[in-house]
Amino acid sequence: MAATMSPEVIAERIAAAIREKVITPGSPLIQEDLARRFEVSRSPVREALRILATEGLVEMTPGGGASVRRLDRAELEELYDLRIKLEPTIVTQIVAHITGAELARLDELVGEMEAQQDVGRWMRANFEFHNRLHAAAGLPRTQEILRSLLAAVQPYTQENIDQLGGRGQADSEHRQMIAALRAQDAEGLAELFRTHLVSAKNRVAQALSTPEVDPLAALRR
Repeated sequence: MAATMSPEVIAERIAAAIREKVITPGSPLIQEDLARRFEVSRSPVREALRILATEGLVEMTPGGGASVRRLDRAELEELYDLRIKLEPTIVTQIVAHITGAELARLDELVGEMEAQQDVGRWMRANFEFHNRLHAAAGLPRTQEILRSLLAAVQPYTQENIDQLGGRGQADSEHRQMIAALRAQDAEGLAELFRTHLVSAKNRVAQALSTPEVDPLAALRR
């Protein structure tokens, strides 16, 4: 008999689906449906949703319902601004502590992104790339904060990559980050972090402020 899946594992699988926009912002998360999907009772699903709520990915209602959190432009800009302020502060530690093996894995991930046709898999490699960069600093509490910020903006980053023309720039900047690490150029890496994040922030925030076109509007005139 297979072991019961833990709430932590369920939470990570739901989080991955949210980050990759398999489950879109605003979507309801029905406990019964998720319990059937993961072949567990509702109890571990309920706990998994609570974990995701503390991480800011899910909103819980008083009646026990849950949905994927939807960000407005101000919230999204705040999250990016936090990353812009925080990420450059850890570049000295990243450059000092990065190992050859970790640098090789980062290089592999950049290659995967450059060659990847599927945007969901690109996003998965992108998440691992940035999370590993943060982890290399050896600052676990800072990494935890940055991971939460990265996860929260990831569904919106996907729009930048898939629809707003940001993929080419992102791939180039990832490659430049590898070069800065190899050159032990902390200042250059910090500037790349800022450029990378400001560009993504501006594209995605602008898209959020653009009103959606109602395809039936002309028929109502």
